[in-house]
Amino acid sequence: MQQCRQCNQKTPERSCPDCDYFMTPGSLRRKPPSPIGINLVAADGRRYDGRILVLNMMELGLETDAPVPGKYRIHLHQNLSLDVAGVPTRGKGNIRLFDILTVYRDQETATRLSSDEYALLTGSTGDFIEQVSQLVPVHLQKLVKERLLAEIQNSEILKAMQIGSVLRYERGRFRHLGGQADLELPPEEIEKLIHKAIRQGTHCRELIVSSDGKRVFDLHGIPLDPYSGGLLAFDITEIIHKERQMRRQEMLAYQEAIAAVTNGRLRLSTRAEIASLLSQGHELARGEVQKAADVALARSKLRSILPEVFRGRQHGICLGLTEALTNALKHAGGGEWVARQDDEVLRVIVQDHGQGIKLKDLPKATLMQHYSTKESLGSGFTLMLYYTDELYLATGNSGTTLVLNFCQVAGQKAC
Repeated sequence: MQQCRQCNQKTPERSCPDCDYFMTPGSLRRKPPSPIGINLVAADGRRYDGRILVLNMMELGLETDAPVPGKYRIHLHQNLSLDVAGVPTRGKGNIRLFDILTVYRDQETATRLSSDEYALLTGSTGDFIEQVSQLVPVHLQKLVKERLLAEIQNSEILKAMQIGSVLRYERGRFRHLGGQADLELPPEEIEKLIHKAIRQGTHCRELIVSSDGKRVFDLHGIPLDPYSGGLLAFDITEIIHKERQMRRQEMLAYQEAIAAVTNGRLRLSTRAEIASLLSQGHELARGEVQKAADVALARSKLRSILPEVFRGRQHGICLGLTEALTNALKHAGGGEWVARQDDEVLRVIVQDHGQGIKLKDLPKATLMQHYSTKESLGSGFTLMLYYTDELYLATGNSGTTLVLNFCQVAGQKAC
């Protein structure tokens, strides 16, 4: 214990795995070709990340933040687990020595790693391939080596990426190859996707929501031969949350900027925010637009039912409806409109089911005169903004909704 304290003070850069005091020296003390990532599970279920830096058949030198002393279980493989205990007098910082208490393999237990297990953990990729290839006839050994090397290289590359889970499916069974092994993937859905990819002989992709609705997985099924396939699984939940957060922040910035430029008369809204406006007051008229002639019919219909208190603004109201419907017809192939009266306000609502306006185009599409793209509202928007008292806009992948508010002429009351 004194030696570790002195080392930590005098030579903190010295490597514990190379120190004879840290672990018993000898031919059985080896470092893996690269640190082996593991999880240490405490009795209360808490999990700690770790890496095996050096080992012998009875001890592990780990880099981990797991508290020492303490007992933990390490799952090295589906059929191989270890119970270990930290040694408080060995190591420094987050480099600690752990004694192997029990080795669990299938139905057997032991107090130390077997020669094969030790060789598997400490041997290089080349050693592993050489050992496995010896199990097949001589004339097939070269081919087996090449195939194994290719599979291991692919697995290691994907594992190093740490962005998802990589599995191989063959004759009804999945085998984990790399990446994150703890993704809780729905077994029926991933097997269905793999069968589809194998049957069609092409890459298949699906987005799957977990049974509790909290996680979203991006799954890719890849056929390898008529009986097997590969599965790439990515948990994209956090990506979706981040994109939504960034979109909300960007939308808020646009809302504030556009409101400032228009003195609050133009309001960018979400569909949830605009929903209440669609039912306020009582309905006066409604219709659909599928061709150019329908725009003129809608204008005539609105003019004929316009309440007396709004007839002084008849030109601006009809022009606003015309421009909104023209845009719906031009950019979405048509839409619906409805006119409602809510006390002293006439509300004209136009909805379409097009692709909406891209967020980055909103400032130009709403404020720049004569600006027009395939998705924008074009120069007609400037006219709508000029004649209305308030203009609400909600747009997205499912379409665009415009709400044009006009106040009655009598008294010129504000909306």
